[in-house]
Amino acid sequence: MKVFSLFLTVVMLAIAGAQAQTAPPLTVIVVIDQLPISLITDNMDLFAEDGFKRLDREGIFFTECRYRHGVLETGPGHATIATGCDPKAHGIVGNGWRTREGDEQYCVACENTYGVSDEGVTDSSRSSSCPKNLMVDGLSDAWRKRFGKEAKIWSLSLKDRAAIAMGGKSPDGALWAGRELRFETSTYYGNALPPWCVEYNTTLSRFGGQTWDRLATDEAYARADIDDVPWERGTNAGLSNVLPKTLPSFDSTDSKKLSSAVWGTPFGNEWLFGLARTCIAHEAIGRDTIPDLLWISFSSNDACGHTYGPLSQEILDMTLRTDKLIADLLTLLDHTVGNGNYIFALTSDHGVCPPFESPKIPEGIGGRFSFKQMKADVNTALSAGGDMEAHASGEFVVELGIPDVSFDRDEISHAHLDLRETATQAVNWLRGQPGIKDVVLTMSLNDVTAISDSTLRSHVLNNYYPGRSGDAYIQPLPYWQSDVTTANHGSCNEYDLHVPLFLMGTQFGHGRSENLCAPEDLVPTLAESLGLVFLVPRDGRSLLAR
Repeated sequence: MKVFSLFLTVVMLAIAGAQAQTAPPLTVIVVIDQLPISLITDNMDLFAEDGFKRLDREGIFFTECRYRHGVLETGPGHATIATGCDPKAHGIVGNGWRTREGDEQYCVACENTYGVSDEGVTDSSRSSSCPKNLMVDGLSDAWRKRFGKEAKIWSLSLKDRAAIAMGGKSPDGALWAGRELRFETSTYYGNALPPWCVEYNTTLSRFGGQTWDRLATDEAYARADIDDVPWERGTNAGLSNVLPKTLPSFDSTDSKKLSSAVWGTPFGNEWLFGLARTCIAHEAIGRDTIPDLLWISFSSNDACGHTYGPLSQEILDMTLRTDKLIADLLTLLDHTVGNGNYIFALTSDHGVCPPFESPKIPEGIGGRFSFKQMKADVNTALSAGGDMEAHASGEFVVELGIPDVSFDRDEISHAHLDLRETATQAVNWLRGQPGIKDVVLTMSLNDVTAISDSTLRSHVLNNYYPGRSGDAYIQPLPYWQSDVTTANHGSCNEYDLHVPLFLMGTQFGHGRSENLCAPEDLVPTLAESLGLVFLVPRDGRSLLAR
């Protein structure tokens, strides 16, 4: 039966590709920030019938979906999903990068672009964000070209880098949560917020004093770690390490305290879902014959995961509530657009490394890096051969973490040291540290192509963009991560790479696919199905041809 289901899926996908189906009234793409596939496959028995189980039942669940690039962060993940290209093409190599001139560049930062505040007016006192650093056209751009200016394209997230990457260069709007968790945009998209968004921003107070309790029975949480383990960091968000948790009361003079708590709880996803529902209603999305495109990235799973870890009771409950959220979204689309009248896709921008302290991780593997101490130590080692009176900072290595290392070229030059010799010395020193599997130079394309490990070389090469990529790349041993959060991501280890991919639509059929694929394959698949054309080739491959 399983073989027949897979065969039927392949046949129906091939038929869909050959016919190049006309787009339905609406396509919705959901990204769950920080969702390793294990949270879906290990907990499918706990889900209700109308969320992830419905996607599994009525759509295609690609269970062997892994990223092909090497820096598993929000910026690169969302840009990869949205364009169907790897960072080597779209240019978003990380959430930020250090230029060769030594400047810090946030991935969606813009000059001469200003915030449009939660009051709905331009705030010229602060710079804001835009997609100028995105170097290729994405699905939204091809959508606009194919379906014209009357097609509605909206992109929503708590994170600006997520909303902007998904929305591309010409959406109707990209909205994200700014200071104090009020939705905003930038002057790149217009000089005022939609009135419905301004109105929606007045409703944050409803979360004040709310309690986050377990959704399921106590027995369901036995598969997670016990509650209140010492490596959790709920106090960093102003909350406890145990469920239930009560959010702070709303204070109109200082809502930052409440917004910090909302961000990393299911209420953050609920807050964004309310915005999506409002957008769908007021913009009449999916209500005419011109195909519309809606992007939604739920960020609270990521904030929760960093705080409590993917094996925690909090993340299990967050995943169960995400399942309910997806069910609510699908029901909303059924009622507003019509069951069978929309395409729905869901994936994630990256997975996450579980805390090695958990009893679910085999004893004797994993650990914590103090990158602050490691950076100080490597700089001490490098300074031994330099003219220390000729430079001020003593920091030849200015950035160090998983996975990137960056050097200060000016400091190295002032100390009368050779850049490449210093970089090689740093790499050799780092290779000898606990928890390090390998460190490779990435200062040039020749460095990257010279990496001996073919798998590592492929991941690093797919993430390499000249002038933006780091100078060296650290590959940690499994279950080694930073000591500044409970759980983190960024490496090309399996737990960071492997994410779910669901695709549901009448033209695609249903079943599970165990064929190897990647999130960058989603856009080429939709493009082939809907007759979209891009300015440059995609790195991803259409799943219709498999």
